[in-house]
Amino acid sequence: MLDGTAYGVVLNDRDERQALSGAFGEPPYGKPPVAPVLYIKPRTCAAPSGAAVALPAGMEVRVAATLALLFTRDTAKAERGRAFDGVGAVRLALDLAQPHASYYRPAVRELSRDGFLPLGATAPFDASLGKATITTLVDGQEVHAWSLSRLARSLEDLIVDISSFMTFAAGDLLLVGLPGDAPHATIGQGVEARCDGLPGVRVQLVEEALA
Repeated sequence: MLDGTAYGVVLNDRDERQALSGAFGEPPYGKPPVAPVLYIKPRTCAAPSGAAVALPAGMEVRVAATLALLFTRDTAKAERGRAFDGVGAVRLALDLAQPHASYYRPAVRELSRDGFLPLGATAPFDASLGKATITTLVDGQEVHAWSLSRLARSLEDLIVDISSFMTFAAGDLLLVGLPGDAPHATIGQGVEARCDGLPGVRVQLVEEALA
């Protein structure tokens, strides 16, 4: 389901950055981020489309639909104009997380539960997807749509910037950004992400069985 590491990027939505512009001036940093802000989803987070994702009773989750770039060969110090050479495919992804207010500490418990990264089937990569619109549905009703044209760093910029200090290995995924206004869902609801030209991804949120 996931052969490598899934890297995600937060604070890459221009609308979200604008909304947080005042907070960026406060301690501990005092200014907006000047480099990509990364997090990791462990392999146990990966789930196929159609899966049931178990949540503790009463938990609500943020359901952030995004694009995942799949690297099919090692990529380090990518040059502009050739940044996509190592990208062999793409997948739609639903990045699930328990809502949390702060980016200033590692939110491992909130981000990394089993099944918290449902993935659609792979599709060929096309650079035009950098402007694609991704739609989220909850119980069959559209509740959110966002265009990747909102990304502060483009797909190419992300690969160039991140690969300047680390290598993407074959099998790794790069989740290119999350909408700051992503919707929430809870136990009993079905969630789906769609994007023209790509296989969709859907999951059912269920209550975790008691041990």
